[in-house]
Amino acid sequence: MGQVFSISGALIILTSCVLVGIILRTGKNKSSFIWVLFNIAIATWGFGAFFIGRASDPSIALSWWQFAHIGIIFIPVFIFHVVTLICELNKRPLLHFVYAQAVIFSILNLSNPNFIFLSGVRYAFSSFYYGTLGVAYHAFFILWVSIVVYAHYQLFVSYFRLSGIKRIQIRYFLSSTILGFIGGGTNFIAAYQFKIFPFGNFAIPLYSVFITYAVLKYRLLDTSIVFTRTGIFVAVYSVVLGIPFALAFGLQDELMLLFGSSWWIVPLISSTVLATAGPFIYLYIQKKAEDKLLREQRQYQTTLRQASMGMGQIKDLKRLLQLIVHIVTRAVSVEHCKIFLMHEESKQLILKASRGKQSGDDEVSVLALDCPLINHLKKIKEPVVYEEIKQQAQDYKNSKLKPIEIDISKVNGALVAPSFIDQKLIALLVLGKKKSGELYTQDDLAVFSILANQAGLAIENAQFYERMKVTHMQLLKAEKMATVGTMADGLSHQINNRLHAMGFIAGDALDTIRLKREKKLSKDMKAFLDEIEHSFSRIEDNVKRGGEVVEGLLKYTRKGEEGFEIIDLNKLLDAALEMVQFKIKLNEMDFVRNFDNNIPNFQGNFTQMQEVFFNIIDNAYDAMMQRKNELKEPGYEARLEICADQKNRKLEILIKDNGIGVRRENLEKLFTPFFTTKLSSKKGTGLGLYVIRQIIEENHGGKVRFTSQYEKGSQTRILLPIAVKS
Repeated sequence: MGQVFSISGALIILTSCVLVGIILRTGKNKSSFIWVLFNIAIATWGFGAFFIGRASDPSIALSWWQFAHIGIIFIPVFIFHVVTLICELNKRPLLHFVYAQAVIFSILNLSNPNFIFLSGVRYAFSSFYYGTLGVAYHAFFILWVSIVVYAHYQLFVSYFRLSGIKRIQIRYFLSSTILGFIGGGTNFIAAYQFKIFPFGNFAIPLYSVFITYAVLKYRLLDTSIVFTRTGIFVAVYSVVLGIPFALAFGLQDELMLLFGSSWWIVPLISSTVLATAGPFIYLYIQKKAEDKLLREQRQYQTTLRQASMGMGQIKDLKRLLQLIVHIVTRAVSVEHCKIFLMHEESKQLILKASRGKQSGDDEVSVLALDCPLINHLKKIKEPVVYEEIKQQAQDYKNSKLKPIEIDISKVNGALVAPSFIDQKLIALLVLGKKKSGELYTQDDLAVFSILANQAGLAIENAQFYERMKVTHMQLLKAEKMATVGTMADGLSHQINNRLHAMGFIAGDALDTIRLKREKKLSKDMKAFLDEIEHSFSRIEDNVKRGGEVVEGLLKYTRKGEEGFEIIDLNKLLDAALEMVQFKIKLNEMDFVRNFDNNIPNFQGNFTQMQEVFFNIIDNAYDAMMQRKNELKEPGYEARLEICADQKNRKLEILIKDNGIGVRRENLEKLFTPFFTTKLSSKKGTGLGLYVIRQIIEENHGGKVRFTSQYEKGSQTRILLPIAVKS
């Protein structure tokens, strides 16, 4: 039995030293440091137990019992200290007392072993020397039990007071300490001379492993799974190790009678066979148990994986987002689910879909792209758990994690999973707490990471499809306009014929009236003819003006095959204004020509240049009306100014407006086909600026530059070659 006691001590040393190394490598907070001391205390007891079981001399055994009790004395002290930290208890005076009594009993343990604390040793279980108790030992035992019971009482109370990771950790403490202290307590039973061998020593390594896992591991697995695995492990290996030990020590005499001096072959063979079969038995039973316990979790994880594969087939963005939040809330059974989409123009993530219970009006629906949470997600590119961030911020006193915790709480998230496409953040999937109260597991994070990335691809596809629909509509509109242009010749001819006919009729009527007026007429008849003459004069005048409009439209729609000519800027502006007045209200803005009439003419195609200035004036008008309607500035007056001057052998034309302007992020996109910033119901085709650049740079060998300041205005600068005098 002494060898069994030594083996239990060796296992305690091994697990404790490994855990000390793990904690020193990964733990940085105060509770981790205290847990290092706890494992050192356990290792101290393990060293003592190992050498006690092997000691053949009573005095040597007594020395090792003294050494072992240094660890025994401080084990409850460090547990109580960690409980105060985890449960956030203010028990400083009591903590001081607990440490003080441990120091006192340690001194008594080392100073006078023959009377006060340990009075000596006795030969127990016919195999090794066990310590006998002195007078002070009984007081120590009472305090030892009291500290342990009080610590567990505080754990029990805090379990119902706290939530999240703290509650899970406390659950680990309550569960594992039952195993650990029942096992370790068997040593006290033997110390009080009850003839029960302290097999419970083998439970101490498991006890320390579980509690350390609870202290260090913030992303916890379900407790029932851990302890199911533990129970299976203990049960299987109790058989695997227990049968050879029982054969070797309990049935040694019977085996010697049967096999003589070769009796040891039986436990050796049994241990070999059982050690080989043990892992297979353990894995088989573990799989069956986990399949039962994780049935619900694996079911919704399978549902999410299947959903992530089918999302790419949905083209409607709104329907896709609603489907994602619907599937997640139903499959995982969470309080709520939200999706934030990236909005490129505003550099923000905007809430686009949500389902489930909302906590209040303080929740935000917009996240800035440079907020701490988004910066953190861009860095790690993995889902984050609110409880984990909160715990790390508290324990490590990390000032960088606190703003991240605040951002997650603003969106009322328990888990936030980012969607990235080629390093570009597309969306955020925000999940509330599970209705079951359980935390998100490592398997959950892996599934939601896949789901978020698949959702990102599906969202990008849906956005692309929507952009293609808009582009298609713009192309149809452009095609209709082109069709109108090709029909302009025929239409203008038909309209002109009718206008000419109306003009002839009006002219004939006027001639008739004038002939009649040469005769003597009554006063009433003369007044009647005056009114008719005035009406026909107005008809004749409007017919003339209508013909001019048709002629202008015809010139604008023709491609200008007549080639280049010398163009006067004033005449070009008059022609552009003549056309644009039928689309916009010129009286709503000041049109200023701020240039000398003696500026040089330039070489160009009049029709094409008319189109350029038509588009520029039209765009400027829309921008100024947008500023007027959106900003509602008192005293604001729309103003479009045209400046011109000679620069070397170029004519520089500067068109300045005081409209709404363009955001900086959109400036580079302005000359892209079908891109438009117009927000009115008569939204542009996005072809105007593209056509301007083509005409100026490709057709006329000039340059066009566009600058803008949002909410201030825009400037278009055009350089054109000056006409060469013949």
